[in-house]
Amino acid sequence: MNIVSCIRRENRARTGHPALIENSRQVTYGELFSRAGVIAAQLAAAGLRRHDRIAFQCPGGIEYIIYSLAVLETGGVIVPVPHNSSQDEVRDICGKIGVNGFITSRKDGEAQPFTFQPCLPSKEPPEEYFRLDPAFIRFSSGTTGASKGVVLSHQSIIERTDAADEFLKIGETDVIVWVLPMAYHFVVTILLFLRRGATIVVCEDNFPDSFLEAVRFHRPTFFYASPFHYDALISSGLGKEAFSRARLIISTAMSAPPEVSRRFHEICGKELSQAYGIIEAGLPFVNADPHPGTRASVGKAGRAYEVSVRDPDESGTGQIWIRGKGMFDAYYDPWQARSACCPGGWFHTGDLGRLDAEGYLFIRGRQDNVINFCGMKVFPEEVEEVINRYPGIAGSRVYARPHELYGRMPCADIMPRGTETVDIARLRRFCYRHLAVYKVPKDFRMVLDIPKTASGKIRRGSL
Repeated sequence: MNIVSCIRRENRARTGHPALIENSRQVTYGELFSRAGVIAAQLAAAGLRRHDRIAFQCPGGIEYIIYSLAVLETGGVIVPVPHNSSQDEVRDICGKIGVNGFITSRKDGEAQPFTFQPCLPSKEPPEEYFRLDPAFIRFSSGTTGASKGVVLSHQSIIERTDAADEFLKIGETDVIVWVLPMAYHFVVTILLFLRRGATIVVCEDNFPDSFLEAVRFHRPTFFYASPFHYDALISSGLGKEAFSRARLIISTAMSAPPEVSRRFHEICGKELSQAYGIIEAGLPFVNADPHPGTRASVGKAGRAYEVSVRDPDESGTGQIWIRGKGMFDAYYDPWQARSACCPGGWFHTGDLGRLDAEGYLFIRGRQDNVINFCGMKVFPEEVEEVINRYPGIAGSRVYARPHELYGRMPCADIMPRGTETVDIARLRRFCYRHLAVYKVPKDFRMVLDIPKTASGKIRRGSL
């Protein structure tokens, strides 16, 4: 089963319905399928074959979606490469995959925005790759560890979009505002929205102006963005009327700071629903009905998933394991089938969390990020949450610094808000009031920016 064939079949009666909107351009479902079909034929004539691995380095937008559907319709496999990647990063990804071609954006202003360039692969995949009928090979966002390339088949994509829709309940009356980078967010979202015949308003460029204008003009019913984007909405002056049609407002990519959730509810009149998405597993958790007591939770596991918290500590925090439908099919480099790395179908997420008595999952952070200070655990995310509540702070990053006696010592980078100044002594006293003594950073450093990955996550590391 091809995912594009599935999208076509499920939208037979919606050819005149708007599928994509970007600035003044609108594309109906009929136009979307027609243009994707024409490009698919052009790609095939240019040499793209089924199972060919195509590095896709283009800016997000309507054309990104159209060309993605065209590649998938030919049976090609998309290898998303963030548009702003360095040459070394592109070379590394393409070398690991052994790509058969590149689709990149033109710079000559021609009407055809993207171009396809075939090439000879540096290596061939194992035989099992072809039996899977793959559709995507996606590298992780690079927050921790070496990325191995996650392989997703057409069948897995269909299963995980069905599973996600249990929470999201997308329909043809939905108008979705889209601001996230498509190289990182596409499979379980964009493809689901298209399957259900929704209208996607693309405003990835010219942030925040395009985003704010889309909210004012289109009055979306569904939001899928990061806390950074919601903070911009809070500061924009948009009133509750702009969100009057919104039925679900999802915060993803990172945990929403409690202050952002509280202020968003106060100013916009809606609750932010936190979600827990994993490239290997899809979207197994969405807090679809949050209230003040569960704002910090990513919700309960969907019916298609099981969750297990293993080796919990005294607070109930342990390793999060997940299994269910739409799981990834393999790691590409080095090749490792899902059955070989998921005992009994269970996937070790690498995240730490706890389940409350009602089954709500609360994420504490990455297992790799935990700072062992004198034998005691310090969760950087927990400390950052407190620091970011202090007046005048726009963001922070807690990291470990090696210490001869203590092992790893928690320290923090602080980014002031605008031209405001931060009194470090008062900030430290604030932290002591809200954190255990051993969790308070031993050193604070003022910085101009907090380093983040393209998907909006804080880059971790020791100094």
